[in-house]
Amino acid sequence: MYALLAERSPQEIALAAFLIVVSVAVWVFVSVLRSSGQSQLPHPASVHKLRLWFALSLALLLAASLALTLPRMPYPAANQVPDKVIFVAAKQFAFGLSEKPVVTEQEWEAASQGPALRLPAGALIEFRISSLDVNHGFGVYSPNGRLLAQTQAMPGYVNRLRVRLNEPGRYPVLCLELCGMEHHSMRGVFDVSNP
Repeated sequence: MYALLAERSPQEIALAAFLIVVSVAVWVFVSVLRSSGQSQLPHPASVHKLRLWFALSLALLLAASLALTLPRMPYPAANQVPDKVIFVAAKQFAFGLSEKPVVTEQEWEAASQGPALRLPAGALIEFRISSLDVNHGFGVYSPNGRLLAQTQAMPGYVNRLRVRLNEPGRYPVLCLELCGMEHHSMRGVFDVSNP
C-alpha cells in the first residue's frame, strides 16, 4: 500500500483524500435527507454517536493525509545552506540573472544580455529576486515546459526562492504578472548541466 502511495504526487494524494471526505459528507447528507421524511425524531444519543463517529473519521483521514504528504513537500528545509545563490533583477522586459547582485542599469543589461548562466544539476539553488521597476512574476519552467516554482519580483524587496534542479537542460524563466505592453516577451534563461 505504501509503495503505491510513494509513486503518487502530494497533489494526487490530497485529491484522493478530498474525494473520500466529500463522499462521506454526501453520504451523511443523503442519510439525513432520507430520514427526514420519517415522522419520529431520532434519539439524541444516536445522533451524538453518529456525529462523534463522523468527526473522528474525518480527523483520522486528515491526519493520515498530512502524514503521507508533508514528508514529500518539494521545499528544502529553511536551515539548509544553498549550494549556489543566483541574483535576479526583473525589469521591463527581461530578467537579469547573475552570480553577483544586480543593482544598476548597467549590471542589469550585462546580466540580461550576457550568456546564459550554467548551474550544476542536483544542486540546491537559491534565487534572490527583486525588480528594478514594477512588480513582475518570476516563474521557473522545466526544459519540457512545466512550471516548477514561482514567486514575485517586487521593487525594493528581495524574495528568496529555493529550488533543486535535477534535470539537465535549458530552463526558461517567464513573467507571470502583467507588467506592461511587452509582458508576453519577458523572458530569461539558464542552463543546468551535470557537474
